[in-house]
Amino acid sequence: MGLISFGFTIKLMTSGSANTEQTKNSLREVWRKFFKGIREVVSDYRIIITSNMEGVQNLSMGGLEAFLPIYAVTVAGLTAFHAGTLWGAQVVTTILAKPVMGKISDRYGRKPIIFLGMWICAIPFASIPFAQNFYLLLFFASVFGIGEAFVTSSSAAMVAEFCKAQHYGAAMGTFGSIFDIGHASGPILAGLLLAHLSYQYSFLIIAIILIFPSFVFLLTVREEKVTILKGGT
Repeated sequence: MGLISFGFTIKLMTSGSANTEQTKNSLREVWRKFFKGIREVVSDYRIIITSNMEGVQNLSMGGLEAFLPIYAVTVAGLTAFHAGTLWGAQVVTTILAKPVMGKISDRYGRKPIIFLGMWICAIPFASIPFAQNFYLLLFFASVFGIGEAFVTSSSAAMVAEFCKAQHYGAAMGTFGSIFDIGHASGPILAGLLLAHLSYQYSFLIIAIILIFPSFVFLLTVREEKVTILKGGT
């Protein structure tokens, strides 16, 4: 009986060692494929440039998110409620416009929608410091929201079309990281500019930062033709 138990224990230990080694090999293969996917995604300039369109747009959104309420209260003399309403209007406009813009980009292409969206964001962004009327600020904030919907709805879809199916997660992860870097950089950049310049010059500089990459995107990224099937077939 003791010999049987001993033999069974040895068998379990051997089997456990084999399973551990197999698990290690599987993990190595997973990591190898992961880093290979990251390398292939990062080496595709189309994915990087398109992702940067989203990143730069979110830079402006981060700056607006941080300083539009401050500007509205301290410069325009609006109430805290009005300041909150301005930002809320921008967000609601973006939410409502995204499905529409996504469908339009399916039909007419991602590239022109993204390029136009960058300009639609830049113009009201640069105009905000010249307005002190609530309804005019509301108009500019809403137009900015429409521009954001143009860029966001199309850039993610374009990145997805560029990447290989097996690297979709890596591509969208890269896209999301650039998105977050831009969003986090916006308040920092706007704060640095406002520490030395007026609202007018600070917002104008950020608007120029929005416009310049749009030309790089327009001239360097070639859109892939994707056939949209009707009726879900």
